[in-house]
Amino acid sequence: MPTLGETSPTLVAAHVYFGAEPLAGAGGALQPWSPGSVSIAPDSDAELTALDEITPSEATLRAAIDPDGGETIVRKGEVVPGDGHALRSPAERLGLYGGERAKAEKCLADAVYFESRGEPLRGQIAVAQVVMNRVFSGYYPSDVCGVVYQNAHRHLSCQFTFACDGIKDKITEPDAWERAQRVATETLDGKHWLSDVGKATHYHAYWVRPWWVRTMHKLDKIGVHTFYRPRKWGDGADRPAWGDASLPPPAEKITDRL
Repeated sequence: MPTLGETSPTLVAAHVYFGAEPLAGAGGALQPWSPGSVSIAPDSDAELTALDEITPSEATLRAAIDPDGGETIVRKGEVVPGDGHALRSPAERLGLYGGERAKAEKCLADAVYFESRGEPLRGQIAVAQVVMNRVFSGYYPSDVCGVVYQNAHRHLSCQFTFACDGIKDKITEPDAWERAQRVATETLDGKHWLSDVGKATHYHAYWVRPWWVRTMHKLDKIGVHTFYRPRKWGDGADRPAWGDASLPPPAEKITDRL
C-alpha cells in the first residue's frame, strides 16, 4: 500500500486533519527484568505518543472525505448501525468521574508500577488489561481498587504480591511512576487493547511456579510475564473489550509468521 505521502493531495489533507503519524518504536525488543533491578523502560514519551498516533487506513481517509465512499467512521464508544457491540471505555462502563476516577487511576497505576515497572510498554499495558479483565469478569470485585487490593490484609496471600508482602510501597523511580500513571489513564480511557493478551485474568513471572497454571489456558508471554485465563471460565467472549489493538506484536511474533 502506498504511503500517505504518495497518495493524492486530498488524502494528505485528511492526514493533516486527523493528525496521525505511523507507529514508531512502540514494539521494541523484549528485555528481561529480574527482581530488584533498575527500570529498563524505554523512553516513555516517545512510546506513549506513538500509541496515540494510529494512522487511519486509506479507505477510512477516503470515507472521511466522501461520506458516500463506503466506510462509516464512529467515535470510540459509539455503535455502528447494525453492530450490537459498543467499544465503550472501561471508565465509561464503570461510570468513573471526578474523585472516583482519580482513585481508580491511582490503584491501577500502583499495579502497573509495582508489578511491571521494569517491563516493556506492552508488558505494562498487559498488566493493566488483566486488572480490568478481572473487574469485568464477575469473579472478582467490580471496581479497580477492589481488584488490585483484594485480600491485601493477608500476608503473601493476596492477588498482587506487592499489596501484601509487608514491604512499604515507595515510588523510587519518578519517570517509571509517571509512565505507569499514563498507562493507567489511557487504559481507563480505552486507548489500548492487546489482542494476544485478550481476556487474560492471571499472570506470573518466570521465576514463579504457581500451582494454578495446570488449570489455565496460556494466552501470551511478554517480557518476564506469562498470561493466562482459567479454562473453566471459557474464552471470555461475553465479557467487555475496549479500545484498539494499537501496539504491534513483539519482534519474535512477527518473525514467527514470516
